[in-house]
Amino acid sequence: MTENEPIDIVIPWVDGNNVEWQERYKQYAKLSKDGDKRVIRFRDWGLLRYWFRGIECFAPWVRKIHFITSGELPEWLDINHPKIHWVRHEDYIPKEYLPTFSSRTIEVNLHRIEGLSEKFIYVNDDMFLLREAPISDFFRNGLPCDSAVLDPIFPIESPELFTNGIMAINRNFNKNMVIRKNLSKWINLKYGGFLIKSLLLLPWKKFPGLLGHHLHQSFRKKTFEEVWTAEPDLLRNAGITRFRYYKDVNQWIFRYWHLAKGEFSPVNKFTDGKNVDITTDTIDDICNIIRMQKCKQICINDSENITDFDGLSKKIQSAFNSILPQKSSFEKE
Repeated sequence: MTENEPIDIVIPWVDGNNVEWQERYKQYAKLSKDGDKRVIRFRDWGLLRYWFRGIECFAPWVRKIHFITSGELPEWLDINHPKIHWVRHEDYIPKEYLPTFSSRTIEVNLHRIEGLSEKFIYVNDDMFLLREAPISDFFRNGLPCDSAVLDPIFPIESPELFTNGIMAINRNFNKNMVIRKNLSKWINLKYGGFLIKSLLLLPWKKFPGLLGHHLHQSFRKKTFEEVWTAEPDLLRNAGITRFRYYKDVNQWIFRYWHLAKGEFSPVNKFTDGKNVDITTDTIDDICNIIRMQKCKQICINDSENITDFDGLSKKIQSAFNSILPQKSSFEKE
């Protein structure tokens, strides 16, 4: 593989204000006893245009943007732009899994998208570029840039999502053999202080967990295909749930897999950006990070601790507009 090969980016989006979508959501929410149906999973902050502006300004080398929706579209988006491939759920997700309101179903089937490049980057719609991001931030020597750091799984929201994926890795790989085979990728000074975690957990017989980063994630399609071959039932069960469910796995399992196989280029991904929850207490810090472009990437997580949604939304939009004021070619005239 060479660095001249095309690299695509994949982003799913939902318009929680779309009336038709709301009707489908209500219908299936009543039928489903399980799953995460909170509104924060579907709320739109009006920031998508700045995501497109960021790609055009800071990552113009992206070949194609695969824009995934259940059918709705932003009214301002030029869907005929040569770099945009509008992907509806039914275009790539097996019929038995539809309709879906779960990001896990969307994620575990990404390799089925028609025309998707072998090397691609997956992002959520709350992840934004703030500064120039060269290809070498995502792929080097034809492999995804990533960090292999051992990490214990502790009780947090949905810990099963971590354990389900790690259990699959332990079923398919021997931890000691994995690390011995690619020692320099696991015990690497590039990881800085995070390396201490791995050193302390080396005696553990199995993978206790892997440290994650909630930022842009590089993948290869072949990894998805390998995991589907090895763990078809696990992935099928994740795909068939209408809403996020604690027994699921998500895109992290594919990341764990390429780490276990040693098919990645070691970098410190944890310094690429910041991950911040939106609250009344954090809004000024978020806007300052954006305006001052303090990092290359930011992930702005929605939260339930919000009383003035419109006010906070306008503040974040204003911050983005200060660094990306010009319309992108993806926006209609």
